[in-house]
Amino acid sequence: MHEGDFGEGGVVVISVRRTYSVESNLRFEIVERPEIGMVRVLQDLGDNPELLHLARDREAAERWLANNRYSRAYLEEVSADEVGADIIEGRTAA
Repeated sequence: MHEGDFGEGGVVVISVRRTYSVESNLRFEIVERPEIGMVRVLQDLGDNPELLHLARDREAAERWLANNRYSRAYLEEVSADEVGADIIEGRTAA
């Protein structure tokens, strides 16, 4: 879990993350899925990208990224195919 970034003058010096065991008592629930056209700002962390921000559109994502610099960040738009697959496969939010 990403707890925060610390630095000065727009430069992140350290990112604090905490890892929990799958046996922990923490429970997470998806209450709403992203809509078509929303844009995820992701950071490449090897096999598991980290979601940094979810923006309403590409312009908002680019603006957020310009104000929050990450060296391995990239944008990924939520597509109709992705949303459709969630519905067909029964992965819609309750």
